[in-house]
Amino acid sequence: MNLEEIKAENFIEEAIIEDLKAGKNKEVITRCPPEPSGHWHIGHVKAWTIDFETAIKFGGYTNLRMDDTNPTKEDGDFADSYVDDLKWLGYTPKNVIYSSEAYFEKMYEIACDFIKRGLAYVCELSGDEVSKTRGTLTEPGKNSPYRNREASESLKMFEAMRAGKYPDGSITLRAKIDMAHPNMNMRDPVMYRVMRVHHYKVGDKWCIYPMYDFAHPIEDALEGITYSLCDISFEDHRPLYNWFVENAFPGKKYLPRQMEFSKLAIENVLLGKRYLKRIVNSGKVMGWDDPRFFTIAGMRRRGITAAAVKNFVKSLGVTKVDSLIPKQQFDYFVREDLNKVATRAMVVLDPLKVKITNLVADEEIFVEDNPSLESSTKHKSVFSNELYIEKEDFSLNPPPKYNRLVLGGMVRLKNAYIIKCNNVVYKNNGDIDYLECEYLPETRSGNDNSGIKVKGTIHFVAKNNAVKITIRNFKNLTKEEYLEPDKALNDGIELEDLLEENSLIETNALAEKFILNAKVLDKFQFVRKGYYSLDPDSTKDNLIFNSIVSLKDGFKTK
Repeated sequence: MNLEEIKAENFIEEAIIEDLKAGKNKEVITRCPPEPSGHWHIGHVKAWTIDFETAIKFGGYTNLRMDDTNPTKEDGDFADSYVDDLKWLGYTPKNVIYSSEAYFEKMYEIACDFIKRGLAYVCELSGDEVSKTRGTLTEPGKNSPYRNREASESLKMFEAMRAGKYPDGSITLRAKIDMAHPNMNMRDPVMYRVMRVHHYKVGDKWCIYPMYDFAHPIEDALEGITYSLCDISFEDHRPLYNWFVENAFPGKKYLPRQMEFSKLAIENVLLGKRYLKRIVNSGKVMGWDDPRFFTIAGMRRRGITAAAVKNFVKSLGVTKVDSLIPKQQFDYFVREDLNKVATRAMVVLDPLKVKITNLVADEEIFVEDNPSLESSTKHKSVFSNELYIEKEDFSLNPPPKYNRLVLGGMVRLKNAYIIKCNNVVYKNNGDIDYLECEYLPETRSGNDNSGIKVKGTIHFVAKNNAVKITIRNFKNLTKEEYLEPDKALNDGIELEDLLEENSLIETNALAEKFILNAKVLDKFQFVRKGYYSLDPDSTKDNLIFNSIVSLKDGFKTK
């Protein structure tokens, strides 16, 4: 690897190049360290993209490590989903590691060594008492009365904690650092607590569990991780991270370095796992893969592509400054990728019947599957004497610049002919029943030398080539007035008040019959309407399509 040929694109890469040149590290090894307590969301995609892409750029690798140190919140199904999520994103970790299996015993030994060296002690204060003695940002904390306990006594008590001789929550192991430290994370943080909970991976082997702030840096060092890349919320924890690794591995040449980047926040998008979990548990959504969720599972089910998600997060760059990203910016990348991969289909969402009075027999027509591809294939469709157009594509009182069908006017039917509306037939209640139109035989699409010009082109579905489908239309899961829903909840807004009541509306539509061949998660552009994907809930008799994104909006990239 020639460092002179590598161009740094952000502050993390600049720091890595400096470290490698100075010999502070010899390689770039990163890790994804999720706590398996919920499904990953788009914020995690940003983190994992930085992890993987940084390692790849410098010829290194990334591990997937389950930081499964809190069995009260964790589930094996979540851990299993992470492997699939990374695969969907196109990333393959070099190793998949479970902390509970790989590091628990070694972390226990390191904790014992801390006790022997006077760097940790067993404390009998309750959780509330510990909180009261920690002090404030302007006042120092107070030493625990157990802080100067003999190392030999603390060691025996810690061994007894592991043996299950103390009740849950009654006793902890704390690091002995500085109760007057200006960074409150350094005020004798808890390293281990007693907790009798069945662990999804190691069963009931342990009744004491390490705290994340202790486990995270120790695991990194044991694993040979050189760069711990994490979001900005861990910046205040970095002194503690360094304290643990430096004291656990004195004299070790290569120690992991923590660097932080900004978190991802998108307007009107709820990302907090604890809030998403509450919504899932309430039964108000379909599960963690609900298409309204910005979990990876939810985005995938909705029909959003992995390429779109990655291109979006890469476009944001890597900075330390938090910002609120407009959702339209994300939608732009979703459209850009779907335009390349989505099959075109004519689908009428709000049908109005049209009778072609001068057509004798059905005609076969062909629709391009994807005009944006040079090698686009075509599928067969039908032009017949009874068909359906969108109600909005006909007007008795057209507004200015209305270029669709009007009484006495003409319009082109996409992939077929120009038609002229001659008559409107009404129902008894005064509503329009159907239109009577004639087609112009000399205006067949692709072979039109008639010289007849029309300004509008609309889509249609022939009656005998139509199949009824279900459309799931989505609004934001949260009300639009809450640009930062996570912040609103943290500020005390009730979750029920935040949620949009009608964020899912199901309607019916008519589609070309070829769509019956669709497979789950196949993506389509419904011509002139938007992008849709076939939902896993679909059956042979009920195809359900999730609305992904509209065809366009005003957002432009720089």
